[in-house]
Amino acid sequence: MFYDYLVKTFGYDSPFAFSEIDYPYYSRYQISRGLRKLCEDKKIVRFEKGLYYIPNKRNFGISIFQPMKVVEKKFIKDGEKVFGYYSGSYLQYELGISKLKPAVIEIYTNEESRDLHKVKLGNYQISLRKPRTQIDKFNASVLCFLELMNGIDTETLDEYKRKLIADYITENRITQRQITKYIPFFPDKTCRNLIESEVIYRVPQ
Repeated sequence: MFYDYLVKTFGYDSPFAFSEIDYPYYSRYQISRGLRKLCEDKKIVRFEKGLYYIPNKRNFGISIFQPMKVVEKKFIKDGEKVFGYYSGSYLQYELGISKLKPAVIEIYTNEESRDLHKVKLGNYQISLRKPRTQIDKFNASVLCFLELMNGIDTETLDEYKRKLIADYITENRITQRQITKYIPFFPDKTCRNLIESEVIYRVPQ
């Protein structure tokens, strides 16, 4: 059955796109009709045009879908493919450097060709920016780190926040060699902040 195929392929509470569906027994038209019927039967939910998810029915009702999964799938990572990363105030919030959750999520992504494009996804306000250089799974972590250092206020950095940054460096295996390769894509301020904050001395060779 078509529904069983969707569950097996995409699982519950995970966003999937119409373009990802490869059901050999249906034409594209039949797939579209099948999705519409499943939505009517409340077996799947249409999050936005071309994007769906299968709600997981639990003992206390249907699971609540998390729109951030859609944000990540569309702009940051889809399976093993990485093509974006968080930046700005939202990145600092995610790392625990800032306790204030920002109203806008800032993302650099290969999916954007403009310097700045503001969109709304569900209840989220998102600022998309074109990448400084092409993003992939090998450089996303170091680019994200350099973005963090570009936007950080060095005067507010205490030892606790430096420790959080050092943990990110260690967990993502960031090296000075990587920084040397990618820092030319960033403003001079990034290099100054690395030195003034003394974070650069926590990065291994």
